[in-house]
Amino acid sequence: MSRALKFLMFIYFVVFLTTGTFMVLIVNADEGSAPWIGLLARNHGIVFVWHLACWMTMGMFSNYYWDLFNMGRGLDAVQVERIVLPLLVSPIVFYPTYNLWLSSSSQSYILFEVIAFQSGFFWQALFTKAKPLDQATAIPWSVNNGGVRNVQAKSAGGPTAVG
Repeated sequence: MSRALKFLMFIYFVVFLTTGTFMVLIVNADEGSAPWIGLLARNHGIVFVWHLACWMTMGMFSNYYWDLFNMGRGLDAVQVERIVLPLLVSPIVFYPTYNLWLSSSSQSYILFEVIAFQSGFFWQALFTKAKPLDQATAIPWSVNNGGVRNVQAKSAGGPTAVG
């Protein structure tokens, strides 16, 4: 493993452990806590977003190592170029998890950490399945899908809206 990769892994683990420690302090904060812990508690969203990003990145790395070990290779076969691609698409993968956390009223932080890890682990599934839709493809869950029911309603002279 190269020195640059080892250094990046060191920085990652420092950020991961720091944000994790801050989250433990935030969750256990009360009125008698130190002022800096109160400041962290007031800005817990920023700390938690960084922590979720670390969980997602760990999922991406875990997926890469899982594939390596399934091919019978060890850590000496790690290629930095193969790790860069997941990091480039990480904002796209992270955005749904972030929006889910923002819209949730749940106070269970571990739930979102697991979802972030899972999103990172299965990042390839999002992109290997992504392809342009054919024009003739009817999407059953869309409002105006151009499907059979819509065509029948037009030919019968009835309303064109599909309910």
